[in-house]
Amino acid sequence: MVGLFLFGLPAPGSLAAQQGLGFEGSIGYQSLNGEYGDVLKGGVDGEFSIVWTRSKLRYGIGLDWASYQMVEPFEKESWSNVAGHLALSFFPFAEGGGRVRPWIEIRTVARRLRPEGDFLGGGHAPPEEEGENISPIRVFGMSGAAVAGVEIGLTRRSWLKLGGYLSTINTENAELGEIDLGTVDSGSIIGFRLGLLWIP
Repeated sequence: MVGLFLFGLPAPGSLAAQQGLGFEGSIGYQSLNGEYGDVLKGGVDGEFSIVWTRSKLRYGIGLDWASYQMVEPFEKESWSNVAGHLALSFFPFAEGGGRVRPWIEIRTVARRLRPEGDFLGGGHAPPEEEGENISPIRVFGMSGAAVAGVEIGLTRRSWLKLGGYLSTINTENAELGEIDLGTVDSGSIIGFRLGLLWIP
């Protein structure tokens, strides 16, 4: 079925014919491991990037966003992960006009994590715990990421992108001792994304 779908699409052209400016958008899911994985559940993420293709390389700059729920008994609390990234992609098999094009990518990521609710994000205790003073949490950090996937040609100017990635999380200390979760400052992310690349 997939083969018939791809067979009916117009030829996408080679990477050499698609140099210059492009735009990428994607949505996916990520899970957390390590210290952050002990306090946050995985969640939906998305990103938007501006890219520039030159020969077999593609340079990119973009913004990422993800939302997580905390573990029980704080599952009503949500955290946001807002990040900016610089990316370098490489296409090892760029010659020719094949419809499926594998790629690998490395990234440098600057991120900000914080709770979005009043309990941890705003420094206010919930009504049932009135009188307690919970310090607001907002942490920043730098990390790296490795990404790999394939681009599937839809038209000469648009490609479907499928990819998976592994990223580290290294931040300032997030002090959660006031709710008996200790201090967290590291972890890792494993995620998958589905996106679209458009080259005008």
